[in-house]
Amino acid sequence: MHVPERIVLICDPLLSEYGPLRPAILLAEGLMEKGLRVAMMSTTVSDKLQAKLDLMGIETVNLGKKPLLKKNESIAWLEEWAREAAFGLNSHGAPRPDGVTLNFSNTLNLSAYAWYAQGPPTTTLDNMRNQLSIPYRTAYLLLSPLFKVFDVSLTRKIADGCTRVVANSEYLRSIYGGFGVRADHVIYPPLNCDQFKPAAASPSRDFALTYFGKETIFGLVKQALDAGVKIKAFGSKLAMVPRWVRQHPNLDCLGRVDDAELVSLYSNALFTFYPFTDEPFGYIPVESLACGTPVMTFNKHGPRETVSDGRTGWLADDDTDLLRLTIRVWKSGYSGDVTKQCRESATRFDFRTIAKEWLALLDGTCG
Repeated sequence: MHVPERIVLICDPLLSEYGPLRPAILLAEGLMEKGLRVAMMSTTVSDKLQAKLDLMGIETVNLGKKPLLKKNESIAWLEEWAREAAFGLNSHGAPRPDGVTLNFSNTLNLSAYAWYAQGPPTTTLDNMRNQLSIPYRTAYLLLSPLFKVFDVSLTRKIADGCTRVVANSEYLRSIYGGFGVRADHVIYPPLNCDQFKPAAASPSRDFALTYFGKETIFGLVKQALDAGVKIKAFGSKLAMVPRWVRQHPNLDCLGRVDDAELVSLYSNALFTFYPFTDEPFGYIPVESLACGTPVMTFNKHGPRETVSDGRTGWLADDDTDLLRLTIRVWKSGYSGDVTKQCRESATRFDFRTIAKEWLALLDGTCG
C-alpha cells in the first residue's frame, strides 16, 4: 500500500501527553515532519491537551464520552477500558475515520490498518499487585478472574479488526502470544532526542536518580538508601510513597518536575536506579541513556531490550544482584566512555527514526 496523506491515530483518553499517549503524540510529530496530515481520535480530550495539539497542528476527533471518575488519569483510563471491554460502549456509534487508521488504544475497538499493542492491563496489574495497598489488592484479587476474561476478549477483538499487530517490545510480543494474538512486528516507542540529551558540561555525578511510580519497588529503594546511596527521586504520585522511604535522610524527594529539570537530573546523576515490577518498554531508561547516563535495572521486560549490560548500564538477575551492583557502582563509578555509548544507543529510539519505521510498515516494505 502507498503511504496516505492523512493518518488517524486512535488513542486512549487524551487527558495528558504522558503514559500510553506519548508514543502517539511523538509519532504524530514525526509523521507531520514528513508532510503528512495527522488526526487523533479519542473518547475524550482535556482542554489542556487540546490546546497543545492545536498548536502542533494535529486535528482531534473527540467522541465526547467522558469518564465519570476523574479523580486521576489512571482511574479514568481504567473506567474507559472497563466500559469498552465489558460493553463496547466507547466504540459504539463511533464514526469511521477518513484516512489510514492506526489504533494506539486499549479503550476503543475500531478497525484499523495496524494496532499498536502497548500492554494488556491485567498483566501489569498481576506484576504490581504486591505493591498495591491492601484495599486495592483485595479488590483486584476478587475481580481479577473477570478482568482477565474481559482483557483476553477485548485484546482478540481489537487484533482481529486490524490488518497488522505491532508490539512495542519483544517482551510484549511474547505476552500477547499468550493471549492468542500474534504480533507481526515490533516497533519501539519514540523519544525526542533533541529534548533529551546531555545538558551538563561537568556532571556532578554525586547522586543516583530514580522514579517513584506505581511500578517502583520501594523496598529496594530503601535498601539502597540504607547502604549509603544518595538518591534523588521524581514522580507526581507522592501519596503512594511509603513514609519509611519518603523520610529517609539519604533521599531528596522532588515530586513532579518539568522536562527541563528532568533532563538536568538525568545529565548529572551517576546512574539511574530503576527497580520495577512491570515495564513493557520503559521510557525512564531510554530518557536516561539519551542524556548520557547509564541505567541500573533488571534483566527482564522492556529494559532488557534497551539497556546493554556492562556498556550502557547494568542488568541484574534479582533483587540481591541489583542491590550489589548498585552499591558497587556507587562506590567505584565507571569509565568515561559510558556517556557517549549511552547517547549513541538512545538515538535508535528518536521519533524521526521511529516515524520512518511506521512509514515503512504503511508502505508495505516491512516484510
